[in-house]
Amino acid sequence: MKELNKFGVVKTNYPLKRLTTFKIGGPAKAVIWVKKETLLADLICYLKKRSCPYYLLGNGSNSLALDDGYNGIVIKLALKDITWQSEDSDIILKIGAGLRISHVLNLSIKKGWTGLEFMAGIPATVGGAIASNAGAFGESIGEKTKKIKIFSENKILWINWEDKMYNYRHTQLSPETILLSAQINLNISTPQKVKALIKHYFHKKLTSQPLFSPSAGCVFKNPPNISAGYLIEKAGLKGKKIGGAKVSEKHANFIINTGQAKASDVLGLIELIQEKIEKYNNIKLEPEIKLVQ
Repeated sequence: MKELNKFGVVKTNYPLKRLTTFKIGGPAKAVIWVKKETLLADLICYLKKRSCPYYLLGNGSNSLALDDGYNGIVIKLALKDITWQSEDSDIILKIGAGLRISHVLNLSIKKGWTGLEFMAGIPATVGGAIASNAGAFGESIGEKTKKIKIFSENKILWINWEDKMYNYRHTQLSPETILLSAQINLNISTPQKVKALIKHYFHKKLTSQPLFSPSAGCVFKNPPNISAGYLIEKAGLKGKKIGGAKVSEKHANFIINTGQAKASDVLGLIELIQEKIEKYNNIKLEPEIKLVQ
């Protein structure tokens, strides 16, 4: 493990519940915070040569760590640089994958940049948001992303981010591809208008989602033409509880940690929901949450 120190800050037997918004999960063999793209590339090569399992974790807002933890290396991307330039009426931002969306929104308020207000209340990093094509209110971050910088097949390169490369809560990035940074294009507005719109979207989420309870956001992707939350509510599962995990009474597509939930509790609820919805609606709900495994 000492050899990992040359790549970043290393902590062994680190509880994953400290790194996920679910506040659930046993210890990882080691967690390493990497601040430079070149060091990340070197680290991945190092781990692959030794057949050492690894898992990349953003803000942990869409992840469920298991009770036994992770017998490998969890890599936290600490790539947080951000630069920008003006081009006609556009603002072109280049943002490190490890920077939180909330930081970009705060800067957007300060500078008067518009285009990402719908992301208010999503506790993700830029890289995690793009990799899962996060969004809300009919918009997604993929629509604002023009290029991404990736590490793939031992190379670091920029690629154009085109419509065909993403769709609803999904992208065409392979599991082996690591997103390092992104170019996002925004427009010029005023700080007052941007702040008001962010406040508007955040309030809409606050009234319908359990934003202040530990969760991983929406548990399931919406099937075509219908809301997963609607199906779960109609199945009478709002408030259903297994151990410390509970289907939110505020939004049925959220499972919240009521205090001492285990990953097994959450997985039990996920399985129960899937079984009921498939039985009564003949629809197989697809989880949006990713397991750290």
